[in-house]
Amino acid sequence: MQRPLLIVDMQRGNVSEYNRFAPSSIASLVKAELFDPIIFTRFVNTADCPARLFLEMKEFQDFQTAGMDPKIAEVMGASVPGLDKYGVSDLGENYGARRYLLTKNIYSAVTPEFEELLSELNLDNTGIYIVGADTECQIMKTALDLFERGVEPIVFAEFCGSHRGLGMHQRGLELLVELIGKDRVIKDYMPLRQRWERAKKA
Repeated sequence: MQRPLLIVDMQRGNVSEYNRFAPSSIASLVKAELFDPIIFTRFVNTADCPARLFLEMKEFQDFQTAGMDPKIAEVMGASVPGLDKYGVSDLGENYGARRYLLTKNIYSAVTPEFEELLSELNLDNTGIYIVGADTECQIMKTALDLFERGVEPIVFAEFCGSHRGLGMHQRGLELLVELIGKDRVIKDYMPLRQRWERAKKA
């Protein structure tokens, strides 16, 4: 089975009252054992981070904001490296999947290290499923970067959200529909899940 799942920046600083449902929902995706590989990403505000240089961002420099949400940390496992480990880390296999962590300092998950990982995994180009935070920022930038590299991005809308509010999430989805096509913004995951579970049992 090759069904890559990309879990974008589900960190403490990206979870608020507006998207607090997301970590447990995404953890349930992992535990369903329907995806392989699973790539988690986290944003760390390094000294050369554009958000620090141009926006004077102070957050995401320490565990309080840059640490993973506890529900996500649980499915990642105990082998998560410290915030100073940049690039790709192999988290081993669990939940029927190979798991990786990409640490980055830009909005997009599509970094040179990520592209090198995709090359090493030698995936069929059947698309990459995307969930996480924030819909209007990291999710959109990642989806567009994949799209422009000829990799089909498939966004699970109900497993995305914005810590800035529902309006920002909705705005992000509307723009994604325009930019990558409505067939790539999945609003109801359940029919796909049911089909995949039937195939798994066959």
